[in-house]
Amino acid sequence: MGVLFQVDLSFMPLHDILQWIDMNRLSCVATITLEGEGGMTFYLETGKIIFAASQKKGNRLGEFLVKEGALGEMQVIQALTASRSAGISFTRYLVENGLISGRALSEVFTQLVEKLLIEVFSCKHGSVSVTSPLPDSVLNGPIHLETGRILFDAVRVFDEMNRDSLERDAAIEAINQRLYKEEFQLPVLPGMLMQLISLMEDEKTTFQDMAKLIMTDQVLISRILKIANSPFYGGSGQVDSIHFAIVRLGMREIMNIVTGIQINSLQSSDIPQERLQVILDDALKTAFVASGLARRCRLDPEEAFLGGLLLDLGKTVILSVAKDFHIEPSFLEDLLATRHAEIGALIAKKWNYPESIQNLIRYHHNRNFGGMVNRMIALIQVADQVVQAGSEKGVDHELLGSIDLSLDTVMEIYPKAMDSFYQIKSL
Repeated sequence: MGVLFQVDLSFMPLHDILQWIDMNRLSCVATITLEGEGGMTFYLETGKIIFAASQKKGNRLGEFLVKEGALGEMQVIQALTASRSAGISFTRYLVENGLISGRALSEVFTQLVEKLLIEVFSCKHGSVSVTSPLPDSVLNGPIHLETGRILFDAVRVFDEMNRDSLERDAAIEAINQRLYKEEFQLPVLPGMLMQLISLMEDEKTTFQDMAKLIMTDQVLISRILKIANSPFYGGSGQVDSIHFAIVRLGMREIMNIVTGIQINSLQSSDIPQERLQVILDDALKTAFVASGLARRCRLDPEEAFLGGLLLDLGKTVILSVAKDFHIEPSFLEDLLATRHAEIGALIAKKWNYPESIQNLIRYHHNRNFGGMVNRMIALIQVADQVVQAGSEKGVDHELLGSIDLSLDTVMEIYPKAMDSFYQIKSL
């Protein structure tokens, strides 16, 4: 086999090489080696592409035909074996034996070649070796793609992908800049909650002061009493007044319940209500689970409740900012995952929650600090995992062990926490 020439792709791009082959109507083999990506080979007869092969799984013609639903896996395996035995090209065997029409085969092959070309265009480092003659195994096949046409289409798609990528990157950068500069509107704390926080900051506040304020909202009273009588709090005797509820549960716990109810009712004109409600519902579920787990771990249940409740509230701000930009869902999800904790801590700060709550939200995805487990963060993570999975299957057993919690305990608390959540939602 003679080598016509070898060249680095940084010196001569592939589309220029293939255009040169097409222009001179050469019959040859163009083997491309890509740095870190393996390689591929294009077979051209009088300038037209008649076959292509790739080292990457899924990018070989037989596998691609299966992936596109044109042929079954066993059909491809049998055809490959039979074509080799008969000494004819794989594509010729497929068409001559009626496994696929020439037109359908050409359409699928065109898609594969376009994909392979775009892969080469996307790679910055590689080389091409052009040799001749063509091997007998690819000759006399039914496919003869116009090289100029397929190059034109592949370059057009590649340019569109690049443009979309640049627009997406610009949108992500603009969103990040607005978040970094805090050019956004934080959610406003509901009025009742602001008044309760002011009350709680006054050391002279009594049960009667809290009851008097809450009694101005009859719907809120009904929700509090329903939760106070739920299995989650497990007290004996019926709680039939807001005064009794405060006495039994304590002012901080009542404060948490009101916070959960009020935040779960937040609305935003910038975010689809369905998307917003999923975030708020998961937050309330996590809060109840975290509070229940904290009691078993002898940690502060009120802090656990607030931490769980405000955990993902930063996502609402990011979504409201992102509405002004066109960004693919997968990249938006990445942005939500990487920035929501930081923004959530800002919300907690604006709402005058203590620094311990702000840090709990900011670092709730951290597993440990310098090899030391933060038990409250680990507990919040367990609560979040069981809520997201809806069962014990999603819980990290190593995480459970780090805070001396059994899976049985988690699954005992979970249904009771869900009962409290549905008590709130039912009113």
